[in-house]
Amino acid sequence: MAYTVFQSGSTLQVADTSGTLTTLTMPSGISLDTVNTPRFTVFGRYVVVVNTPSRPITVDGNLVVRPLTPLPPRSIPTVAGAAGGSLSGTYNGIRQTFRILDIDGNVIAESDYGQPSGSVTISGQYLKVSNLDLSPDSVTESRIYRPTTNGSVLFPWISLSGNTATSIQDDLADAGLSLLTAPTLGSAPDLTLIAEWRGRLWGVSRTEIDDLRWTESELMYSWPDSNDLPIPRIGSDSRGITALVARSESLGVGRRNILWQMVGTSNADFQAVKVSENCGILSQESVKVFNDVAYFLWFDGVYAWDNSGVHCISDGKVRNWFASDTYFNRGRYQYSFARIDPNRHKYQLFLCSAGSSTTDRWVEYDLDDKTWWGPHKTGAFTPTAALICPDANDVLVPTIGSSSGFLWQDRDTRTDGSSTAIDFDVDTAFSDANTPDIEKYFGELSMMGKAQTSGTMSVTPKVGYFNASAQTPTMSYDMTKGRQRLRRVGTGKAMSLNFRHQTAGENVELYGFECEYHELGRR
Repeated sequence: MAYTVFQSGSTLQVADTSGTLTTLTMPSGISLDTVNTPRFTVFGRYVVVVNTPSRPITVDGNLVVRPLTPLPPRSIPTVAGAAGGSLSGTYNGIRQTFRILDIDGNVIAESDYGQPSGSVTISGQYLKVSNLDLSPDSVTESRIYRPTTNGSVLFPWISLSGNTATSIQDDLADAGLSLLTAPTLGSAPDLTLIAEWRGRLWGVSRTEIDDLRWTESELMYSWPDSNDLPIPRIGSDSRGITALVARSESLGVGRRNILWQMVGTSNADFQAVKVSENCGILSQESVKVFNDVAYFLWFDGVYAWDNSGVHCISDGKVRNWFASDTYFNRGRYQYSFARIDPNRHKYQLFLCSAGSSTTDRWVEYDLDDKTWWGPHKTGAFTPTAALICPDANDVLVPTIGSSSGFLWQDRDTRTDGSSTAIDFDVDTAFSDANTPDIEKYFGELSMMGKAQTSGTMSVTPKVGYFNASAQTPTMSYDMTKGRQRLRRVGTGKAMSLNFRHQTAGENVELYGFECEYHELGRR
């Protein structure tokens, strides 16, 4: 069964396809921050969660939560010889790790190596290791690595089941060691950003904000310190890397004013190539990828990144929405979030209204016909997150999380109650009949719409000269009539109409309007 993982307050929860919520049990010693934004990615059968957990965590298909990487051993192993064995030689640098295995014995996670032991020389004895550490995490076993006789390269040696043994002795010959050397390991940093690309996890540390980090191939728990690349412009701002954008063949690395792309196939040749220095990414949550095109918000609008490059999709259409202080609080752009409606092919972006820190406005971009719609207002609740949840038939349903702790889902037909109205508030463009400098007389207004069972809409004309227009008395349109003629509008060089309806439980569907006019002084 599919699950949707999300954070609600200080708890981690999942919703199944029927909408049933389950609160997950966090690992001992790991808590969730309620100020930052949780960030998720999927790696194989696991959901990885960062930025709000005090340590990065994973959630498996059985809803078990574990640390992404167990803490490494803290004590230094003590080595000595013990009577009864057959090993001879010098052994140095023996190390311990902690491992978490699934029920089939597969490794889910392995810690970084603990400190190396000192050197010991034995002759015809067991090699004994003591002072082994016990993990504060819930681990399956300890793994001990040792070199061959008089060697320096580590190999897997012994696995100690459970989390209670602090010593072990063994005289396994060099020939009995694994042919594979010890793996490259490393602890996951305190990650603020996370993405999966080309079989690796990629992230950014809270303390090293300019550096991109990544795991070893196919190992979500292995974060060696050497897998690190500073992303220019280093030190240019206090936010560092702001977003990771995983497309099919590209991993975008966004900063506030520049966008880079990772190229290469291995640790030996990974490097960053500049995509654009004309824009960057302000909010990780504004980034959505659909059909291999990434959409995101910058200072002056919404941009798309595809195989042809980066271009603004709001310029020339609704630039004033984003580049002015009229509609949205531009100081809160870094907290915006978005979703792709896969059924209607819409990019929907949620923003704070002008002068507000509450996310109660949203706009949408039609990916098919390239049109913008909005701004819309959500009045019934305060959105805090936008996501897509599968239902029992694996149909993806657009969903909004609210500050009140509820999930709200889109419906083709209205199924909500009648306590909170949707405020229908629409202004038309000014009409000047292509003669903007000539005074006109606008006659009777005729409204056309679908006949409803009840409802009255307020129609307020504005006539004059564009923004200097004068508002004339409001008219009432009876929505039970498919067509209704209202009074005359008035005189002015241009006309705009405001349609307003805010009664709960009543539908609105307008087809259009007509208004005859003539230029003053002419008949």
